[in-house]
Amino acid sequence: MGSITPTPTPRRKVRPSDIDALRSLLSSTNARVILPSHEAYSAAIARWSMAASKRAGIVIQPTTPAEVGLAVKYAAENGIEVAVKGGGHSTAGASSTEGGLLIYLEGMRRVSVEDWPAEPGQKVFRIGGGANWGDVDDEGVKYGLHTVGGTVADTGVGGLTLGGGYGWLSGLHGLSIDCLVEVEVVLASGEVVRANESENSELFWGLSGAGQNFGVATEFVMRAFPQGDVWCGLAMFGTEKDTVERVVKVVNEMYTPDQNGRTKHEGKAMGGLGFISPPPAEGQIMTFVSIVFVGTEEEGKEAWKDLFEIGPRMSTMAMQPYPVANKFLAPPVGLRSSMKGSSFKMPLRTEFVLDVQKMYTDFFTGDPQERGITLLMYEMYDPWKTTQSTKGSFANRGTHMNALICPIWHHAEKDAECRQWARDLNERFKKELETQNVETSEGGAAGGVAPRGKKGAVLLYGNYDQYDERSRDIFGDNYPRLIELKRTYDPDNVFNKLFPIYIDA
Repeated sequence: MGSITPTPTPRRKVRPSDIDALRSLLSSTNARVILPSHEAYSAAIARWSMAASKRAGIVIQPTTPAEVGLAVKYAAENGIEVAVKGGGHSTAGASSTEGGLLIYLEGMRRVSVEDWPAEPGQKVFRIGGGANWGDVDDEGVKYGLHTVGGTVADTGVGGLTLGGGYGWLSGLHGLSIDCLVEVEVVLASGEVVRANESENSELFWGLSGAGQNFGVATEFVMRAFPQGDVWCGLAMFGTEKDTVERVVKVVNEMYTPDQNGRTKHEGKAMGGLGFISPPPAEGQIMTFVSIVFVGTEEEGKEAWKDLFEIGPRMSTMAMQPYPVANKFLAPPVGLRSSMKGSSFKMPLRTEFVLDVQKMYTDFFTGDPQERGITLLMYEMYDPWKTTQSTKGSFANRGTHMNALICPIWHHAEKDAECRQWARDLNERFKKELETQNVETSEGGAAGGVAPRGKKGAVLLYGNYDQYDERSRDIFGDNYPRLIELKRTYDPDNVFNKLFPIYIDA
């Protein structure tokens, strides 16, 4: 899962002799060597979605980039499969390995706020490769600062940023990579390098969107921006047709870009529309609107007054510290889940939303105990800021919006069924794009669907699960340049877990 690019000769699993060699290699360091027999092993291979958990042959938990380098160099020279776990949030299994070497960055989780010498007066976050966005939230709020991070606090900084990075603040500041000023990365050779606009600048370009292909990122430096409290929460409504029609009308008014590419409240308003059955609803399916509004409570209520005149059945809206915005949509950890990505264009047709609602309802009610709190969300924000930048190898910028199809279930025997539902729902999104005369993926992978952008890539967010898309679909016209980078920094394709780049492609 993750790409249907032809698979190369696989790298091998760990052997007993490798365990002995790695122990010896790391014996004078502070790195932990964790084996399946050790108590710490279960936590090391656990993932946000247990459907993505695999049994690594050995786990190395380093504390420094040099320790990472020792382990990676050994694996590269001996043909061993390598995976890297930061936040462990990849439902595609990209941070896991069956029998290979797992680099577990939990010991490199520091976050600090500093001055950035290259830009006087600019504050930055210096973030360890094992940190998640909750760690950044907790440090930033002390200073009234934040940057563009994920919409769920336990998402890892590394995975999200290396894949581009949308967040609640994208309408104000762009993608995570638009805030990125430097990366420390351990290459397949074991060498530790720093990449920024002036040092290893071509590598920095590659890391900013396709970074999972070039090494182990052990530190990120990101611009920090002043950020106070926000008016945020969820407003829950029924699923009656007239209610859905009224809710759709409001979100269309809020988020449909004008002729200049700006939405009604520009970057101050972000959120989404979707369907869920939260525990307080006692099995009922609810239409929800998630809201993060950068402004006062009075401004927020005025901006969203048409929505609240509909009369939500439940509302958690309140002025909150920014970190709270990254927690109110967090599903439980440790179930089985897939985060399938799709895309759509504004404005939404009510008929389309009702069709999606029916597909959600049929899926959920078919086995409500198994489906947990399966989530479907049309994600919405002001896309202007992200479209103004061309930074990095991320090829999917556009005025389109992302959709998250997130089945959540309990038992492994349901894996194929739940993922098929996500595929089927994605096909419905494809049909809707076709009704809007939006170009869709042709001649590529089966099921590879989304509008194509200026860089020739399908406009699908590679950080979400894309079961059937190829690496070329995701990287578009940037792919040839990425091949040359791969030839320089990882010609043996040690890093090949998510939309891998092949130099002989």
